[in-house]
Amino acid sequence: MTVVLWMIVSNYLINSILEREWKTTAQWVRADVMNYLVAEDFRTEDRTSTAQKFELVRRHLTLLPDIIRFKVYNPQGVVIWSDDKRLVGQSFADNQELQKAVGGKVVADISFLDKKENVFEHGSYERAVEVYVPVYAADGEELLGVVETYKRADSIYEDIRKARILVLLGAVGGGLLLYISLFAIVRQAARKIDEQQQNLLKMHTELVASQRMAAVGEVTAAVAHGIGNPLSSIRAAAQVAKLDGAAHVGCQEWETTQRAFQNIIEQVDRVQRRMQGLLNFARPLEPCHGPVEVNMLLRDVAETLRSRFEKAQVALHLDLAQNLPQPMLDPNHMEQVFMGLMTNALEATPSGGHVMIRTRVGNNGGGRAVCVSIEDSGEGIPVENRKRVFEPFFTTKPHGTGIGLPIAKKLLERNGGAIAIADGSKGGARVDVTLSISNSK
Repeated sequence: MTVVLWMIVSNYLINSILEREWKTTAQWVRADVMNYLVAEDFRTEDRTSTAQKFELVRRHLTLLPDIIRFKVYNPQGVVIWSDDKRLVGQSFADNQELQKAVGGKVVADISFLDKKENVFEHGSYERAVEVYVPVYAADGEELLGVVETYKRADSIYEDIRKARILVLLGAVGGGLLLYISLFAIVRQAARKIDEQQQNLLKMHTELVASQRMAAVGEVTAAVAHGIGNPLSSIRAAAQVAKLDGAAHVGCQEWETTQRAFQNIIEQVDRVQRRMQGLLNFARPLEPCHGPVEVNMLLRDVAETLRSRFEKAQVALHLDLAQNLPQPMLDPNHMEQVFMGLMTNALEATPSGGHVMIRTRVGNNGGGRAVCVSIEDSGEGIPVENRKRVFEPFFTTKPHGTGIGLPIAKKLLERNGGAIAIADGSKGGARVDVTLSISNSK
C-alpha cells in the first residue's frame, strides 16, 4: 500500500510540476512573440529581414530562468529560425511532440536530447525539458508556427526529487501508522480469540467432566443400590455369629473364627466407605456455610488421627498461627478435606518421619486468605503427577481409589477455596490449602 500510494502521488506531483513548467513557459513565449513578431514574420521566405526580430525574442526568452535554446518551426515542421543556424531549413515532421504541438497542444517532454533535431546538442547538456508552444494569429484560428524552448532539467529534477522524498516520507509514515494500528487491532483480536478459545476449552473440559461425573454417579448409585443391602446382611450375619460364640471363649478354634468374623466386618465396612466416597464424589452435598475456627478444626482432626500416627511411628507437629480470621465454610466439608489430606500425609511418610501442619494469613488473588499447609517427609510427588492427582481414579498407591484428592478439591472449590501441591522443605510433599476470608468474621 505504501509503494502504490507513493507511486500514484509522486506521479501526480511530477505531472503537476511539468504542467506548471510548460504553462509558465507557454505564457512567456506567447507574450514575447506577440510583442516582437507579427504574422508575416512566420510566413516570409526572406529570413534575413526577420532574423533581428527572432533574435530579440530569443534574448528576451533566455531571461526566463533555465531557458538555454530556442527554435521556431512552421506548420509543416520545418525549422524557420534557430539559435543554431545549422538547423534552419531542416524538416523534422516525424517528431511526435512537434506534431502534437502543430495540432494545437502545448507539449512538455523531458528529453535526453537523442532526437534528430538535437544532433548538434549532444555533449552540451545531458538532458533538458523541451516545451513546444503553438503560436496563433490574432484571430486565434491560423497556426503561425511552433516555438520550441529548451530548459535545464536540473532544477525540475531537484523539485521532482524533493517531491518524491516528501511523498515517500508521508507514505512511509502513513504506512507505519496504519501498520501499527492494524497490528494493535489484530493483536487485541488475537488475544480475544485466545481468551475465547481458552474459555471454550475450559467449558469443554467442564462439560466432559460433568458428563463423566454424571456417568460415575449413575454407575455408583446402581452399584451401591445393588450391593448395599447384601453387604449389610453379611455384616449383620457376621456380628450375630460373633455374639453367638461368646460361650466358647477360651477355645482356640473359636478364637480363630472370631478373628475371621471380625475381618469380615472390617472388610464390609471398608467396602461401604469406598462406596460412600464414590457417592460423595459424584454428588457432593451443597455446603452449609458458617464461621469456622480453622485451628480448632485442625486440632480435632489431629486428635482423631493421633492413634494412627503413633501406631505408624510418625510424629505430628502443629504450628498454628494465633488470632486467625474465621472463614465462612462448611465445617463438615472441611473436616472431610483435612481428614483426607492428613491421612494421605501419614500414609506417604515412612516410620520415623514427621508431618507438619501450619496455618497463617496470606493472600489469594489480592485478597486475604487463611493458608493451611500439610507437609510430610516422604518421597514427594513428581512434578508430572501434581495435576493428575486431582483427576478421578488416578492413584500411585497400590490399594488407592484415586478419589481422595479429587473429592478434597471439589469440596474446597464449593467453599471458595483452592488446593495446590509443592515440594516440601525436606524432600517430601507439601499440600497448600487456601481459604478465602473475604466474608470472614
